[in-house]
Amino acid sequence: MLEKVEQRRAARLTGKSRLWLSRNRTRTRLTPPAHLWELAADVFERLGSTQSRDNTFQPHHSLHRPPAPADLTTSHLVAAGAHLGHARQHSHRSALPLVYGTRAGVSYIDLRQTLPALRRAAQVVKGVVERDGKVLFVGSLKGTESAVWVNAKRLGENGYGVTKWLPGTISNAKEVFGWSEIPATVNAAEAVDAAAANPNGRATGRDRRSAAPAKLTPLSFKPDLLVLLSPTLNRHALREATQNQVPTIGIIDTDLDPRSVTYAIPANDDSPRAVELIAGVLGMAGKDGLRAKNERVAREAARLASFDRRQSREY
Repeated sequence: MLEKVEQRRAARLTGKSRLWLSRNRTRTRLTPPAHLWELAADVFERLGSTQSRDNTFQPHHSLHRPPAPADLTTSHLVAAGAHLGHARQHSHRSALPLVYGTRAGVSYIDLRQTLPALRRAAQVVKGVVERDGKVLFVGSLKGTESAVWVNAKRLGENGYGVTKWLPGTISNAKEVFGWSEIPATVNAAEAVDAAAANPNGRATGRDRRSAAPAKLTPLSFKPDLLVLLSPTLNRHALREATQNQVPTIGIIDTDLDPRSVTYAIPANDDSPRAVELIAGVLGMAGKDGLRAKNERVAREAARLASFDRRQSREY
């Protein structure tokens, strides 16, 4: 039966494929040879198609080889299922301008608005990382844990990932992370220097004032940008970021209010493929920002080195 199904599928191709089937009817191959795919590609190219295996969406590429923001197309978003929304009766009133239409009771997201919104968010991530800011990826959807960690790793020291948000991570960080080891801040280092400068062990009033800011505050854990890959599952993170004036980027489905985040990306937040694709695009943008930051630091170091050499020659 499998051989008959194979023959029917291959009969839809060119006459050369039919000739191949007539000569090889006795073979028990379950997949046609590689040249049949090449023949099919030639036929579609004559019809005006520009799609191939190199420029079309592949599910495994979203995690390890995501497209750059400039190379992203609506075809990638459609193949990942980013256009599928919720039922019509569950659509939020503020999200109606993002809906392209309704079919079989399901709202479809307008990807013509998703593409520029995603590129704008990618530019934001790139700018934050280029200015040495901290970007925190938050995703609790089952099956997207690898996307959180991989894209946070792409940002180097500027990227962090969280798959389970603890309430109070930003607003009450001193109590939440009181049990863990926290690196010393600048104020703590100044307090240590002040204590070393007073060998008698008696702290003066000035020393007490300098040592007082050494207590850890929630500002020590405040990220510069919060990327919410599943806002419906991380409402506490969204609320704390809003209260602490932290910019947010979120994947907004049709059942959410786009005004709840700073930079909204209209897409399906329940699809692991769509989440991996959007997170990969943002991660690649952050990687470009990290490269630009390293180049700027190298230029500054070279400029300072040349300035020091000139000063040493003059004196």
